[in-house]
Amino acid sequence: MNLLEPFVFFASVVLCFIAAAIGSHYTEKSVDTWYLTLNKPVYTPPEWVFPVVWSVLYFLMGISLATILTQGTKEQIGVPVSLFALQLLLNMAWSYIFFGQKNPLGGFVTAILLWFTVAFTTLAFAGIAFEAGLMLLPYLIWVSFALLLNYGIVRANQRIKTISELPIIGANNQTPVAH
Repeated sequence: MNLLEPFVFFASVVLCFIAAAIGSHYTEKSVDTWYLTLNKPVYTPPEWVFPVVWSVLYFLMGISLATILTQGTKEQIGVPVSLFALQLLLNMAWSYIFFGQKNPLGGFVTAILLWFTVAFTTLAFAGIAFEAGLMLLPYLIWVSFALLLNYGIVRANQRIKTISELPIIGANNQTPVAH
């Protein structure tokens, strides 16, 4: 065992939890206020589930990253680690967009990008160390569920315009003239 391996594992897990802390900074500002006002799908889990699941996932992400860093060669890890960094950024961006900007639709678009990035990262990691890819599968499954949940929130909170709010031709009581 390389003497740097314990440090790599520790640093990788800490990196993932730093990303979690940044994302939760935006979540905490809205989860007890704005988020409570949203209509949510019936399959929304209880609030306590989210921090428990995310803690496990961030830990697995860190271990997965450390596995790649310690088992892959410099030539092998460039693209997979770049994908990992991108998915971590998208993960934080989702919290900022959905909760910080109070934008479920923007969060949904970000979640789509996140899903693809996590899927590609999982495949890239599995190509170097199968167990590293395997450790990202729960994350991919959770992001899939989060994507559906985010979509459900977007759908449940669409504001349907009333007839009086729709633009009507001749609303100024003039009869439209054919051209």
